[in-house]
Amino acid sequence: MTDRADPYRSVARELLCVLATEGRPMSLRELEQPGRLCEDDAAFQLSVARVAGFVRSVPAAEARTEPCYQPTTLGWMIARRTRAWTAAQELRRLEDSLAV
Repeated sequence: MTDRADPYRSVARELLCVLATEGRPMSLRELEQPGRLCEDDAAFQLSVARVAGFVRSVPAAEARTEPCYQPTTLGWMIARRTRAWTAAQELRRLEDSLAV
């Protein structure tokens, strides 16, 4: 085994966090809305996440013609670990700023 980071995971991490935070299947159009992901970046991250098996296509709740995506079990695990790491980093920064 190697200690190198998984390139698929690092590319799709932001997408997985957005999907996990929202907690519902989302289409590419929704992912490209302002405040979520950059337009070009959303399509790239989604394609990488699909190839890696981090997201899957699910039927839309409404009658839409575009597919919606949600994280797979592995995608949820990556998103949870990422959010936990981010929260831990923010807490550490906050503690450091209060200590000064």
